[in-house]
Amino acid sequence: MQFLICTVDATPCPPDALSYLSMAEAINPATLGITPESVLAVYSWGFGAVLFFWFLGYVTGVAVDAIKKA
Repeated sequence: MQFLICTVDATPCPPDALSYLSMAEAINPATLGITPESVLAVYSWGFGAVLFFWFLGYVTGVAVDAIKKA
């Protein structure tokens, strides 16, 4: 199996920058641009989003309870 990839960081990809990547080469994540730094950034954004929305729900619940008691 082969994947069609763009070898430059451009949108849309120029036709002369298209290349095929075989499955054997795709096993190495660094070939696709997946680095430990990018994985950490994605994980941090995801964790931050979950924590933010949990906190938003908690604050909303406390506000609703305070309004009900008043």
